[in-house]
Amino acid sequence: MATMRDAKILGGIGAILSLLSLIPRVGVVFSIVGLVLVLIAVKYISDIVREPKIFKDVLIAVIAQIIGTVVFSLVVPIALLGILVGVPRFRHFTVSLTLGGIIVAFIVMLACFIMGALLIKRSYYRIAELTGVNLFRTTGLLYLIGAILVVVLIGAIVLFVAKILEAVSFFSLPETYPPRPPPPPPT
Repeated sequence: MATMRDAKILGGIGAILSLLSLIPRVGVVFSIVGLVLVLIAVKYISDIVREPKIFKDVLIAVIAQIIGTVVFSLVVPIALLGILVGVPRFRHFTVSLTLGGIIVAFIVMLACFIMGALLIKRSYYRIAELTGVNLFRTTGLLYLIGAILVVVLIGAIVLFVAKILEAVSFFSLPETYPPRPPPPPPT
């Protein structure tokens, strides 16, 4: 059976690996491995606290964000190819249609990211309530703010900070659940 200590280690390492996604060539591998480790850690926490909704929300968030990324990654190259291969007489129409497709794909991606961030925020808020690690609350909020602000590129910085706080949050988890109550103040 999984323990809170396992979730603490896997989640912390997973969040750190996700930060390494900026490394050329191998960053994608680090990002995927980190994401899987964070998902496993959240699953462990969800099982330990007996609230399957925590894991379900994070899993749906990840799926939504993957769908948004895939839609955008497929539409943009196809749309740009349409400009290059388009019929010369209809070039203006093709460019307008292509730009419209790219804008719609971006809106779909943004909507998926924001929906995913809302679900992550909800799960992290619940983890904070149950474990007493309030840094999860801040992490969830930063994910949402970052997803909204990704339009103006500041969101990428906010999401990077959220990833750092996510690692710290996981490493701050108590070794056991329920956490031991604090000792009474001296009289």
